[in-house]
Amino acid sequence: MPEVENKPKKGFFQSMRAELKKVIWPSASQTAKSTGATIAFVLLIALILIVLNFAFQALDSLWWNTIIK
Repeated sequence: MPEVENKPKKGFFQSMRAELKKVIWPSASQTAKSTGATIAFVLLIALILIVLNFAFQALDSLWWNTIIK
């Protein structure tokens, strides 16, 4: 089993800072496009779920009405 090295916290933060410098951050327009696409996708899924909810409610009420009669 390899021995665990106890690196000081300073080394961790230096490594973290070096890794963050490698990140390619998106531009404002890319961020806006991604946000718009995410919101559109969430609204589409919500609409599908609402339609399915109403459809299953209608089927459920029809099913109960046929059993009760």
